[in-house]
Amino acid sequence: MSDSSPLVRVNRRLFLRGAGGFLLALPSLPSLLEPRVARAEAATAPKCFVHFRTPHGGVSTANMWPGDAALSEMRSYTHDVRRGDLTANLVGGNSMVSPVLSASSGVLTPSLLAKMNILRGLDIPVAMAHNFGAALGYYDVDHQTPARPTATVDQVLAYSPAFYPELGAVKQRSIVISAPGTNSGSHGYVTPGVRASGVSTNAGSGTESAQELFDTLLAGTASSPTGDMRTPVVDRVLDSYQRLRQGNRRLSREDLARLDQHIGAVAELQRSLNSSLAARCVVPERPAKDNLSLRPMDGFPDRNVEFFVELNQVLAVALNCGASRVVTFQLDENNQALTFTSRAAQGEDWHNNVAHTAASDENGQALIRDFNRVFFSRVYLDLVTRLDALSDGMGGTLLDRSLVAWGQESGQLTHWAFSMPVVTAGSAGGAIRTGSYCDYRNMNYRWGGDSGSGNEAMLLWPGLIYNQWLSSMMLAMGVPASEWVDDAHPGFGARVNLPSDFFDYSPGTPKTTAVYSDAMWQKTGEMLPFLGV
Repeated sequence: MSDSSPLVRVNRRLFLRGAGGFLLALPSLPSLLEPRVARAEAATAPKCFVHFRTPHGGVSTANMWPGDAALSEMRSYTHDVRRGDLTANLVGGNSMVSPVLSASSGVLTPSLLAKMNILRGLDIPVAMAHNFGAALGYYDVDHQTPARPTATVDQVLAYSPAFYPELGAVKQRSIVISAPGTNSGSHGYVTPGVRASGVSTNAGSGTESAQELFDTLLAGTASSPTGDMRTPVVDRVLDSYQRLRQGNRRLSREDLARLDQHIGAVAELQRSLNSSLAARCVVPERPAKDNLSLRPMDGFPDRNVEFFVELNQVLAVALNCGASRVVTFQLDENNQALTFTSRAAQGEDWHNNVAHTAASDENGQALIRDFNRVFFSRVYLDLVTRLDALSDGMGGTLLDRSLVAWGQESGQLTHWAFSMPVVTAGSAGGAIRTGSYCDYRNMNYRWGGDSGSGNEAMLLWPGLIYNQWLSSMMLAMGVPASEWVDDAHPGFGARVNLPSDFFDYSPGTPKTTAVYSDAMWQKTGEMLPFLGV
């Protein structure tokens, strides 16, 4: 086909937006654009933000983190901070960074590790106890309303003109995955996008239905008077897709791969949901299969995993098509009846007899380890690898222009918000340096804890302030500080303080106000050490 053929010259943009009477939004194909337009699209390629939050924390030092030998570089900051290259050991058929951060060697590859970071030593200096929103900046101590509520990162992004300069393709600004009627941990402004209206103390509602998510992001409406409405949309556009792919000599190798990958992802989702679909397209009928049909799944780890994999399948296509660019997951063993282990949650039983014993009981810690290992290897990495398999049309992948983060409710001790674990994948379009294990703890001081918390209480060192990680996320997404800076410090989120004698257990340990000093709070608006490019 020549460049002057009707398919390309007259209907090229129409095909990229739709075919056969159906709206089919294929990914952007820069090689079909004029050079000036292609360069402009590359410079302003949209970014995606995904955040997973898992409950309790409580993963021991030995199970969560790589050994200190992995830290090969030191930098002077408010105190000395350290980093090392992120590597894994091959154990059997698994790549193991730590007992929790391990997965099949075919999934957790060196190339994927080079796109990830592990961050240690990020503290929320307040007696946090249980919470839903802290990982995203809403410091709901013990499930209460904060004295100074802060909109969460996802909702600031959702209404930021810098993050969403135009909404033409966007079906929903943000997606919240959580059990309906439960606390999603996601808080926006009373009037969406209007900071002066104040922060809503009610968490935003969410969905955990893959079917509902599909309807929201990918389904559409159209009619075809002569066509068979049961014919899959992918089949309806396949001929046009093949003609474009095989006949247009202007398509670059990168765009050919992007077309193939996108059609493949759509076809996979179509097979999974047993329904006709395509990204941002008209679908003959609502998918019949839903992940909710996997219930009851309490005590069935494979069902727990499949429940979220079916959500990931929908989200990978939706993010690739720009139907939304912000997604948060709120995982909770009580609300969703999941533990990723054969031991059922059984309501408060997991909370009381597993999470609260994990620091001092070997069996409790083993269950916490397995919960987090299965989540990391089969849910978190499932979405990460799906995004990394989709080309962005500019020499990278969808993961490369995304930030996919995993945070936990607590640090290594349930209820204590010290060394809050953060795992990331993607460089947010090159805004973040990846491939690092970063340790921000101040090794000059060690906190001391109560004897009821086991040995882990003696393995606590203060680090940098978690607010700086919140700011780093916003900076990586390209949102200027004017849209999120706090009145009390240069970073994101409320300034909180521990009682001055909260950790005065060890001889020579300074007051907490001296550790989390004004100088440290003045750093909270900066990108975290080692992450800047």
